[in-house]
Amino acid sequence: MDHSLKFSRKEKDILENIVFALLLIITAIMLASIILGTSPFYYVEGNSMHPTLENGDLIIIYKVDFESLKVGDIIVFNSPVYNVRIVHRIMDIKFIGGEKVLITKGDNNRVPDPGYVREEDYIGKYVGIRVPYAGYVGQILAPPVNYILIAVLLTYFIYTIFDEEFKKKAKSNF
Repeated sequence: MDHSLKFSRKEKDILENIVFALLLIITAIMLASIILGTSPFYYVEGNSMHPTLENGDLIIIYKVDFESLKVGDIIVFNSPVYNVRIVHRIMDIKFIGGEKVLITKGDNNRVPDPGYVREEDYIGKYVGIRVPYAGYVGQILAPPVNYILIAVLLTYFIYTIFDEEFKKKAKSNF
């Protein structure tokens, strides 16, 4: 007995339109966050986080509450020593004069980063999503153009995946 779902052409069209509309909404939200200066994207430069993250990876970050960060989390922050953005793992947490500070280190580095990461240096926490090589776009193009292009590309890839799934289901229904 076949328990697979069978869709009419009209139902398939409706489902495709719903998926496409959702992708447009997601893209609009991402673009709005970029325009407002709270981009969820960061690209990895260098090999300090190898093998977890690689040079050229595009990662998604989210600004969780600084107080909720814990040892082992991977964060993006403005280095108080080198004045550049860095993506490294929290190795230790200390309280200095009642202020929470983070000690970070790249997975591929032998020693912790110099200085402490304070709340004002913190940008966001890596959410576990990375797109290999897509970060090279961010290294070549300047914001916000790079973020817009990345959002469009991600939307296209997601739509392509869903479109292929719909085509497979459509073929299996006939």
